[in-house]
Amino acid sequence: MVFADTSPVLSRTSATTAHAELRSALYAGIVAAVLSMIQPASFILAMPLGGFLAVLLHRRRSMGEDPGPRAGFRLGAFAGLFAFGLSVVLAAVATLAFHDQGKIHASMVQSVQQAQARSTDPQARQVFDYFLTPHGMALMMIFGFVFMCILFVLLSGIGGVISASLLRRKGPPEP
Repeated sequence: MVFADTSPVLSRTSATTAHAELRSALYAGIVAAVLSMIQPASFILAMPLGGFLAVLLHRRRSMGEDPGPRAGFRLGAFAGLFAFGLSVVLAAVATLAFHDQGKIHASMVQSVQQAQARSTDPQARQVFDYFLTPHGMALMMIFGFVFMCILFVLLSGIGGVISASLLRRKGPPEP
């Protein structure tokens, strides 16, 4: 026997849950991005806090069950993804507003040259020479963005797992 009238209810409920998850992750991602912009290394603490906050906000919004560790990781990962996107946009706007493009390029070139000077391997020096070219600089920035995105997502996901585990409601005691 097929119940055709239950599918719209289920899809509406799952759409509401997904909407609550995304809103919770977005708000937590905004908080995490703002906190991570305060100091450059503060993202190490801000991202797990963002994942924790995403689960906490989702618990307040949803009327269903508490999220488990898997759902907590998903909420935290979305918060980390939103935080990364917002951080990139804010950093780009700040760089353009303060005309820091030359300073950022000069500091990247200086870092590559310092690493090249410390290296004794001739093949490593060739790799560093490649990173000083425009194509190498672009490749280095792309890898840096991908690495930071993965780091933001993982740290926030860990915060979400911790939150889902710690904030889980206990059922009534068994007699």
